[in-house]
Amino acid sequence: MDVTIVSQYIKAFGSIVILIVLFCGIVGIPAPEESFLIVLGMFIAKHQLGLYESVIHAFLGVMLGMLVSYAIGRYVGMPFFYKYGKYIGLNEEKIQKANTSFHKYGVWTILFGLFIPGLRQITPYLAGMSRFPFLLYLFLSFIGSVIWLMTFLITGYFVGDRVQISYIIVVAVLILLIYLLVKRKRKAKKCLERRDGS
Repeated sequence: MDVTIVSQYIKAFGSIVILIVLFCGIVGIPAPEESFLIVLGMFIAKHQLGLYESVIHAFLGVMLGMLVSYAIGRYVGMPFFYKYGKYIGLNEEKIQKANTSFHKYGVWTILFGLFIPGLRQITPYLAGMSRFPFLLYLFLSFIGSVIWLMTFLITGYFVGDRVQISYIIVVAVLILLIYLLVKRKRKAKKCLERRDGS
């Protein structure tokens, strides 16, 4: 992402650009969310953008995207995905796999799915389609959005011009996978103990 172009857009149109870019990224319209957030963090560090205004617009963009996607999933459903999923790289097989995964790890997917491109876009739709409780979804989305946003904004603020974004994404994905594997192992162990006890 060209820092100069981003700077020009924000200066020309204001912080609404932050909201629009992140909203588009969440609903599935291609946008470089992580790199954009790191650039924002760099701008904030250099006092080219206001801290509170930038964070508020970023948060609103993510939450608006999460809510719109949830509503589409809930009220339009799977046919919408089968018809338009191809435009964001999702075929029927990928959708079914993601759906199965969501039913297993729904809470954790909403909390940390933002860190994984692809999963970030499909999770809100799946939550809506599966009729995931709205208030719990809202709460988890709030927490997950704060964690995701602050991770990349703080990275940009302190080390944005020295660390490659791909490294951060890989580390985040590895942490999530390790957690899920440990959780799955513990669950399998409990099931085995129950069988032995019965």
